[in-house]
Amino acid sequence: MIEAMKEIGEYALEKENKDLNEFVSILVENPASNETYKHVFCIKLVSCQNSFEFKEIEHQEYSKEKIVKYLYKRGSSNGPDITPTARITEIKKTFSNKIIGWFSKPLKEAKPILDDGEIQFLELLGKCIKENEEKIISDLEPKVNSVDAKENSILTLILEENDFTRYVGDLEVFRKILKNNGASKFYSKYDIISKSDDKVCSVCKTNKEVYGFVTPYEFYTVDKRGFVSGGFYQSKAWRNNPVCLECALKMTAGKEYIEKYMSFGFYGFNFLLIPKLLNNSKSEELFDIFEKFNEKKFAFNKEYNNFLQANENDILELLCEEDDYLNFNFQFYEKSNSAYRILLYIEDVLPSRLREIFKSKNVVDKRKIFSNYFSNDTEVKSIKFTLGNVRWFFPNTLDDPNLNKYFLEVTNGIFTGKSIDYNFLLKYIMQRIRKDFRNESSIRYSLFLGFQLLDFLLQLRLLGNYRGGKCVNSKNLSALLGDMTPKENSGYEERTNVIFSEFEHFFNTDAKKAIFLEGILVQYLLNIQKFQRGSAPFRTKLRGLNLDERYMKRIFPEIINKLEEYDANYYKELEYLISKYMIQSGTDWKMSNDEISFYFVLGMNLSNLLKSPKSEKEIEND
Repeated sequence: MIEAMKEIGEYALEKENKDLNEFVSILVENPASNETYKHVFCIKLVSCQNSFEFKEIEHQEYSKEKIVKYLYKRGSSNGPDITPTARITEIKKTFSNKIIGWFSKPLKEAKPILDDGEIQFLELLGKCIKENEEKIISDLEPKVNSVDAKENSILTLILEENDFTRYVGDLEVFRKILKNNGASKFYSKYDIISKSDDKVCSVCKTNKEVYGFVTPYEFYTVDKRGFVSGGFYQSKAWRNNPVCLECALKMTAGKEYIEKYMSFGFYGFNFLLIPKLLNNSKSEELFDIFEKFNEKKFAFNKEYNNFLQANENDILELLCEEDDYLNFNFQFYEKSNSAYRILLYIEDVLPSRLREIFKSKNVVDKRKIFSNYFSNDTEVKSIKFTLGNVRWFFPNTLDDPNLNKYFLEVTNGIFTGKSIDYNFLLKYIMQRIRKDFRNESSIRYSLFLGFQLLDFLLQLRLLGNYRGGKCVNSKNLSALLGDMTPKENSGYEERTNVIFSEFEHFFNTDAKKAIFLEGILVQYLLNIQKFQRGSAPFRTKLRGLNLDERYMKRIFPEIINKLEEYDANYYKELEYLISKYMIQSGTDWKMSNDEISFYFVLGMNLSNLLKSPKSEKEIEND
């Protein structure tokens, strides 16, 4: 990640026309923070032997080409900046705080790095400005006030010597101060200095002066002595993570670019999407994608497939179209005050992996059962797979703090190709379905999201410990999920054989077939009760959808008995098939309660796929 951050920083600096081999060019900021800054007022001083004289206030037009000459670097909001160049707010206040103020505190702090000649030069410069304070203000005010009130101005110094004019950025002493200010945060902390000369930089692998406190993100810290290996000396922290000034500045620029263009929200988390280029010739093309996406300059068509979230445009859809000249690193994190904690770091995800993910998503999205999740004469609603399916079963809740961790683990498995345990998923899918059932809410939505999630993971071959096979054949599964229409006049046995023969991996045991069909039968009973009584009391017999082998066998005759009581047992062939598969399944189904419950609920909610041939009695009731 560090090398990727450095490369991104190099791109960002080059885009700003900064010289990567010149520290001052990297450190300096543009004093014109927006287009309203059009004027530069220069306090012109003339060199006279061992002193300076104030000559005039020179009004210039702002020039982007002179950014390095202005040598602006923002400092304290109420105190001086890093150099005696400032943005004008109130004229007197700016002159007092930013110019005169600079020749007190910043100069005092810089003295340890200056030689005697440089100190004397700055003291004489400051003396001249202080002695001419009233004259400078009286000349400055009318000129600043004469410009358009909607336009902003900059205040700086220029020196004239032998008809040659030099700006702040032309004077080595100010460049030296700026460089030291930019570097000091990388080697000076906790009242400790940690740096060393002629050591190998851990980033660029060349011998340079290296620093010990280069921490782009707060997860690396040596604020406690015990965090420093090799003797617990904070002054030796450079041994842990030696980084030269050039790499530190590039990494800082990279961090700023990443946080601006590569930072995204994700179901209560934040994450950074950091590309690592394997072919730098395409860097501009790649970064252009991030910049346009961030600025909402892409026009997304109606076919656009969201994956990260359902209701937002998705950067991954764009990036998956790239060739494998790069890979992506995902850094999920949380930030609280000054604490920065990485929750999940996913490395080396290739665009081809993203394409596999979207290919599987497209297969699942096109299933008829999902694309026609709800339909009537006026509208059709579909369920599209996103990581929201996963979040639905692993919500952010105080009831179980581990759910956030599990959600990220499943996300990690999807991106990296790591197997995800089938029984683990079923546990939480059924947990959500049972909650809906207890609350007397529809379980259909949760069931379909869970079914779609399992289908998606099967397409990616990620469902571990799935006894139905490593992967459900997509041709077979497509029939169950919408492409198969049983013959209207066929009997139950023929219709179920079509389903089970087509999906031998999914219904690979007689027990699963029996459970699925029993779920269908129960749904038919509930429909009849609802039609005849206006309620479905048998619903209370389903034990909150926490079912096991023993109860499935026990409840079966009760279902038949209830249908007989309502004089509505039109399903004798279906009951025969359930009996047949139960006998053939024997005992000890080797299925968890969650798996039994899931197949049962699946049958309930897919009962329309196996609609029975209507008897005369049923037609009369209709």
